[in-house]
Amino acid sequence: MQFAVNYSRDAAELLRAGKICVDRFKCPAWQDLVTTVQRAHPVYVHFPLLVGSGIGDAIDAETHAPADWRKVETLLAQTDTPFVNLHVAPTTKDYPNVPSRTTDPAQIEMIIENLLRDVRAVTRRFGADRVIVENIASDGGATMLPALLPHNIARIVAETGCGFLLDLAHVRIAAKYLGMDEREYVRALPVEKIREVHITGVQRLAGHFLKLLHLTGVQRMAGRVAELLHRAKVEYNFFESLIGHEIDHLPMTEPDWSFAEWALAQIHAGAWREPWIVSFEYGGVGALWEAITERAVVERDVPRLGEMLNRQMRQTTN
Repeated sequence: MQFAVNYSRDAAELLRAGKICVDRFKCPAWQDLVTTVQRAHPVYVHFPLLVGSGIGDAIDAETHAPADWRKVETLLAQTDTPFVNLHVAPTTKDYPNVPSRTTDPAQIEMIIENLLRDVRAVTRRFGADRVIVENIASDGGATMLPALLPHNIARIVAETGCGFLLDLAHVRIAAKYLGMDEREYVRALPVEKIREVHITGVQRLAGHFLKLLHLTGVQRMAGRVAELLHRAKVEYNFFESLIGHEIDHLPMTEPDWSFAEWALAQIHAGAWREPWIVSFEYGGVGALWEAITERAVVERDVPRLGEMLNRQMRQTTN
């Protein structure tokens, strides 16, 4: 089982200085960035692919167009990334005539069938053993509620034969939104099919974080070339929609540490399948994520999570 962290300039500098230790950096599917980072460090790619619209394909969340599979295949081969990841993310834009919290059986079945159609299109291309679906988060946003229910995610995995990417922060946000206990929520997910695990902090996008964005975000966006300005605009719109909401990719809090330790204990005890990699998703790249990433947090939290992983492994082998 490998250990990764979201790539950031701070994380790279800390790794070179010997202050953190990871097996790989997790990078977005940006060819220029991947090529640059890979010159010095092993990387793997996390793709911005969404399923659930029912078009019989995945959609790229950055371009809002069907996935560019030639680009995906190139990055998979270049980085030795073992899986194509898909986010289970039907939205109100996909279903303008369906309430986001629908309980109508026919509407729910339509959404799940569309999810199955999209995932199957990808498994036909790559094989079910190379595709993983990720549970996503919502605290009342645009995501259709049926996609948040753990038994529906388990059905998608069972009926398509794909693997599962367990995001613990997404579990915490979705469970709170649904009024469920987070441990009961995760137990209902297809933990026997886990291939990858993501861990990060959950906090409200307010206060300190907005100050960081105000101080540095706009200035960094202004200095970008056209392609990067486009990325920054997408990020800015995304962040604006989340202000005041609980989001992930933020520093760990004690409830996050407690939940992560419990989840890792399930893996090491054999109750859940062991993933190929555990990724710490704090911070990252892009104008606004760079603004919100703090070197001190990386230096503090990456070693703590690495030690937690090592301690769990030692306890299992002893």
